[in-house]
Amino acid sequence: MPKRRQSGPRITLPTAAVLRLMLDNPTADYYGLELANASGFPSGTIYPILARLETAGWLASYWEEGELAELERPRRRMYKLTGHGALAAREALATTQRLLGVQPANLPRGEGA
Repeated sequence: MPKRRQSGPRITLPTAAVLRLMLDNPTADYYGLELANASGFPSGTIYPILARLETAGWLASYWEEGELAELERPRRRMYKLTGHGALAAREALATTQRLLGVQPANLPRGEGA
């Protein structure tokens, strides 16, 4: 049987957790440590996921603005779901849940996504 070609990034359990967190508020900006803390996965797991999602076009990223003295901490790399990414994430999570035989959760629609 030929292998089915996957479109988009691989959806692992940690990837699904990150996407689910970001879909709770799809127009918000997130930083890696925030997602690591919320998901319970280490930053060494989260940052490669964010890189894969950005490469796939599901996320856009930018460096937080502001002076270091003003922020009183290093600037953060911020990540945001793209419109395409939010739609693709919802579809990927629904497909994954269907394949696992799990009742799909009501994924938030979000504004602008």
